[in-house]
Amino acid sequence: MHIEAFSEGKDLDRPDLNEDQLLLLPGRGFAVIDGVTDRTGHRYEGLLAGRMAAGIVQQAVAAFLLDPAERADPARLVWHVTGAIHAAYERFGILETAEQAPERRFGATLALCADLGETLRFLLVGDSGLRLNGTETIVNDTGLDLVTASLRQEAYRVVREAGGNGEACAAVGRACAFEGARNLHPDMRPWLDAESLAELLQRVLERCRQRFPDVAEADLRLLLEGGIRRGQVHFQNNRRSPLSYAVLDGFEVPMELVRVIERAKSEVATLELFTDGYFLPGAQPAVAAWEQAFAQVEATDPEKIDRFPSVKGTHGRVRADDRTVVILRF
Repeated sequence: MHIEAFSEGKDLDRPDLNEDQLLLLPGRGFAVIDGVTDRTGHRYEGLLAGRMAAGIVQQAVAAFLLDPAERADPARLVWHVTGAIHAAYERFGILETAEQAPERRFGATLALCADLGETLRFLLVGDSGLRLNGTETIVNDTGLDLVTASLRQEAYRVVREAGGNGEACAAVGRACAFEGARNLHPDMRPWLDAESLAELLQRVLERCRQRFPDVAEADLRLLLEGGIRRGQVHFQNNRRSPLSYAVLDGFEVPMELVRVIERAKSEVATLELFTDGYFLPGAQPAVAAWEQAFAQVEATDPEKIDRFPSVKGTHGRVRADDRTVVILRF
């Protein structure tokens, strides 16, 4: 077996803030883990919640895979990791807070390959993904981020047409994506007022209705009005909408939102596991190819508002996101 792996945090000057983790256990399993960035700024043992979550998930998955009695049962694995995060809430004295305020919860996505001998079992929780044999890409993505990214795209257009520079576009775009378009945020001024914000919301809502015809308008409006900070949580770990998504956060994860795939090991020549910091896969199963694709994205759309829309973009030495890839040749 040949193994390649690479991980780099989004802030090139603060590699310690990388919220991605990876797991390499030849003969047992491999994983990439993406901690959900916490917007509250609370720290636990000196770590932000996303970094703490990724570490807890990494350790819990490793312990599970190393237990031969478990055989990587998907539901038991999710339950085991959920219990580890739940125990961390108790340890830090924030269990009641986490129950009542979902924005205070730890969270992480997981893309896992469990080696069962003759077969490989893949488990996807959230939007980290995998690619088999360099051709078959599987990402458990509901499209939710594209909805909030649409707010950012439209904000960039409005500010640019009004003569705003890149800094103004970035500030207003970020405010729209993270705060939503229900109320005027101070960072949106002077480029937006209440009337123009309402018009922006309506344009984006109409665009998203066309792009996501199976999603109820009420759900789109809830997400667009509340943004990442207040709207996204309504779709976390529930079955209420096509936009609903799974995340490991210490509370129940509906298994209907978890993707489980099994393949005979003899059918898999190469496997690539990756987090969502890569907006384009490598042309070949090699770290160098993935990094070449990353460089291409950065050269083409560094702001992530055109070909590769996202809720964040690259600014100076801070990239849009942390990125991690693990590559196996069997």
